[in-house]
Amino acid sequence: MDLKQLQYFVVCAQTGSFSDAAKVLYSTQPSVSKVVKALEDALGMQLFERLPRGIRLTVQGQKVYRYACRITNEIDALENMASHGMTKWIRVSLNPSSWFANQFVDFYNETYEKNYHFQLTTAGVRSVMDRVRDYVDDIGFVYILSQQKENFLHEISRNKLQFVPMYETDVVFYPGRKTELYDSGRSKVELQDLEGVRFIQNYQDEFFDIGSVHEDSFQWKAIDISVLTNSDYIMEKMLKNSRVSNVSGSYLSENKTGTTPGIPLDMGDSKVLFGYIIHKGEKIDESVQELIDFLVARLHKS
Repeated sequence: MDLKQLQYFVVCAQTGSFSDAAKVLYSTQPSVSKVVKALEDALGMQLFERLPRGIRLTVQGQKVYRYACRITNEIDALENMASHGMTKWIRVSLNPSSWFANQFVDFYNETYEKNYHFQLTTAGVRSVMDRVRDYVDDIGFVYILSQQKENFLHEISRNKLQFVPMYETDVVFYPGRKTELYDSGRSKVELQDLEGVRFIQNYQDEFFDIGSVHEDSFQWKAIDISVLTNSDYIMEKMLKNSRVSNVSGSYLSENKTGTTPGIPLDMGDSKVLFGYIIHKGEKIDESVQELIDFLVARLHKS
């Protein structure tokens, strides 16, 4: 077993196809298939199911993939050190958030002399969890509804991760300027008021619909999501110029400031929880802890 085999294996798992992996690796499909077969022989296990269209990790392959990701990511870090000296990389994944974006700019400026390098990726909650689990990222920041916290924590624990809440905020409905509820003077809206409303959301969060919830609880499948995007710019433009609305946390969604006034959404005791995902029982790097402490201080000032 060698590093090339692990690198080829990771790319195949991520693309789901030997031919697509070959394009990424600037190789050929037979060559990629041969390298992966050699790795399977060396490990004495089948890593992929060969399907009529593409490939899929076996149960054993999924376990190997996690270790392989960690090894290849560490190799990338070593290569960066070799080419840039002792450059410190901080890898972060997060749910799209204009609030976080603003804080990150300030953190970057404050730590500029330390020469930190950053890799930032926006994704849905499950993708953030997977990226941290597979050591693709050092830390992941997510938003979840408190009504799904129990199910979410079960998923976190099952993947040997830990979720640390940082802030709790109200659920807010942001009506688009061309909707009937815009500038309506309403002090709050009920779940039934959302009937017939079309929505734009950053990501349809899988965890909102995991497990059993009360019949009157908020569920994404019960509303009409017309647009899914990871772009705050598109979110802002759509809320200003179309008949879509948005549901999210209160001040944590700063991209809507000056765009459309938020109206508290009555969901009983349910709140939006903001926090971070890390590996359970593993020491947090000092630079990552510095970012956490910076965000906590900003949250307390808000």
